[in-house]
Amino acid sequence: MKVVILDDWEQFLLHHPKLDMLKQHFDVEIYHDKPTAEVLLQRIMHADVVIPIRERTAFTREMLEQLKNIKLIAQTGSGLAHIDMEAANRLHIPIATTPGGSSSVVELIVGFMIAFSRQLILLHEEIKNNNWKDAVGISLENKTVGIIGLGKIGTGVAEIAKTFHMNVISWGPRLTKERALKQGVTYVSLDKLLQQSHFVVIAVRLVPETRKLLSERHFNIMRKDALLINTARGEILDEDALVFALQQRQIGGAALDVYSSEPLVPEHPLLKLDNVILSPHIGWKTDHIFNQFLTVSIENIISYFHDHKPIRIANPEVLKR
Repeated sequence: MKVVILDDWEQFLLHHPKLDMLKQHFDVEIYHDKPTAEVLLQRIMHADVVIPIRERTAFTREMLEQLKNIKLIAQTGSGLAHIDMEAANRLHIPIATTPGGSSSVVELIVGFMIAFSRQLILLHEEIKNNNWKDAVGISLENKTVGIIGLGKIGTGVAEIAKTFHMNVISWGPRLTKERALKQGVTYVSLDKLLQQSHFVVIAVRLVPETRKLLSERHFNIMRKDALLINTARGEILDEDALVFALQQRQIGGAALDVYSSEPLVPEHPLLKLDNVILSPHIGWKTDHIFNQFLTVSIENIISYFHDHKPIRIANPEVLKR
């Protein structure tokens, strides 16, 4: 049987020792580039199992209908927005997932908060230019962090923020006062969160109700010294409105790991601003998460084919047919 691993752009998995376990049972092919749709289809058309890295490859209805041998998509991560699940269900293609990744995103969010409050990027550049700049940083203690969405990532940020003795407030489209209270977090309205927070953290999924959740009106009511942090999805905010707010110094700054279109084009206005910290969608990308993704994907595959006990199937209804 043939297993094809896609999208290992960083070549982290190329010589991973866990692959030996998979190769004991399967013929394994691994790819590290970004192929055309035609080349991609040639690679996976006869695969029994495909392991995609996160959401880098879109599995459209047209593509799924051409995968005549496919028996399992061993998805890394839990996101399924890139897969036409209606078509997968109709074609009886099970999708196994590998939950996890939230801890790495939490680390990046906290890193953004510290880098901004202590001016690390600016001071680093000043020292490289032989300028020993006197500067007073901003302490996180007693500051307020407002978390939009209190899932695994939001809860993780809240836990760390509390160790810094920060005030933690939260709002979410489906968050309740009772659930926030269980996490030791104060529930507030979205407007109050934006008005009170020194740090605004976006930690919600991209769904129809969160698309462009933050608009020009919201940036206008934020604190003038606030840092907006987005490691979720670029489409959750109005990027043009955010750029304008940053240009006009309506807010203190933004730390962004995601964008409405990736990668950023050379003329993108965000690249011309001095009150932003930008990273290339690396929130989930750590050695721990790559190891976890591969380990659990292999476990899912072995359980499905050799133990005949499918686990972590996102669409278990296809197994009953």
